[in-house]
Amino acid sequence: MKKILLIVTICLAFACKKKTVSEVVDITTYNWPLASATITPAKVVDGKSETNLMLISGSSACLNNNFTLVFSKDGSYAFTSTGPLCDMISFKNAKWTKTGNEIKLDDGFGHISIYNLSGNIITNNYVYTENNITYTVSYTYTAKK
Repeated sequence: MKKILLIVTICLAFACKKKTVSEVVDITTYNWPLASATITPAKVVDGKSETNLMLISGSSACLNNNFTLVFSKDGSYAFTSTGPLCDMISFKNAKWTKTGNEIKLDDGFGHISIYNLSGNIITNNYVYTENNITYTVSYTYTAKK
């Protein structure tokens, strides 16, 4: 009888599907401040290579001043910053949707960005070309109450 009870207990333990942390997180209950912005390939600044976009002049003014992604329960979102002269994105028609761990941001002007949620971290990769060099910036946001 003890063996049967032990086997049933083990089977039940493995049969229960646990939700992953990402499925449990209500992204609207957190602010998502930028934790890092890594650029590859590295840019040369004052003669040395730099991969931290937050340290590169011109890019860092807003990124270093509480740059935060905020999701509203009504389906809208905004990027905010306390930096001087930061024109942040907060469009009336900007909407977000979440399917599984994928978050889609629609700026209301036809541009959709894909973000990925993993636990309490949201990541996004942005690709652009400058002076015939293609750069990828990997943004990481961390949940904060």
